[in-house]
Amino acid sequence: MLQKFDERNRDLIVSVGGTLAHRDQAGVSPFDSAVQGGDAVWEGLRLTNGRIFALGEHLARLRRSAHALAFTSVPDDARITGEIRRTLAANGMRDGVHIRLTLTRGVKITSGMDPRLNTSGPTLIVLAEFKDPVYDLAGITLVTASVRRPAPDCLDPKIHHNNLLP
Repeated sequence: MLQKFDERNRDLIVSVGGTLAHRDQAGVSPFDSAVQGGDAVWEGLRLTNGRIFALGEHLARLRRSAHALAFTSVPDDARITGEIRRTLAANGMRDGVHIRLTLTRGVKITSGMDPRLNTSGPTLIVLAEFKDPVYDLAGITLVTASVRRPAPDCLDPKIHHNNLLP
């Protein structure tokens, strides 16, 4: 296993839907689309020396992924960036941090797969952890397969969605 628990993460503060809470107290509604069907998009960000690497590009991809899945609304970059900064400040983080940014379609009025059941807007989750990069600076070896699964006409592989079962 390349990733290990870092003791500094034991008492993390996370943001779920704009509410900051201890990692053990944070909650996502059982009616949230991510729980109901993995209906969410995500980005992984790196914080180094107080700066988030390629933040604009990551937010643009998050937005493209959400729009490709027909999310009716996506928070603007200023709101997302503000929530990231608020979460980092709550944890006193400036360096050596991985941020898992998740945007779900939101809380449904009742359980079900129909996206029209989502009337409250998306849920933004910001999880920042002290975590070293998984790969060293020497790089990685890329191996490609000759078969694409699932086929791109079924699900565009450029969408960073939460349903990783395929």
